[in-house]
Amino acid sequence: MFDRPADADAATQALAAEAGIDNGRIDRYEGAADAPLFDASGRRRGLRGRLYRIIEFTWADQAPDFAWYEAALRGGRTVLSIPVSGQGHVAEAARIVTAHDGHFVNHFGWFETQELARWRGPEPDVPGFLRR
Repeated sequence: MFDRPADADAATQALAAEAGIDNGRIDRYEGAADAPLFDASGRRRGLRGRLYRIIEFTWADQAPDFAWYEAALRGGRTVLSIPVSGQGHVAEAARIVTAHDGHFVNHFGWFETQELARWRGPEPDVPGFLRR
């Protein structure tokens, strides 16, 4: 998560140059227009979507993060989704992202979420039960 788009640009370039990550594989979400893509509440998908999110919130530890990303985008921030696996690659990508002022860096694995860098600055407006 980046507060400034230019930092996300620099991180994307560094991920390619230093870690060999193809920029075409990095998903970029920017600003309020992209916030609904995270659909943290499931509202966009109707009743089924909401029920799915309720189940997901109780079973998946990364589910609350979607609300944080959605709120960050509504606040004008930029979120990158970087496909990496293996602890060495994950650590290298996190190092590059944080070196370019990225924060709230998480790795979503099969069974757990690793928080690699905490949120910096004022926290987004999310319900209390979604706070860490």
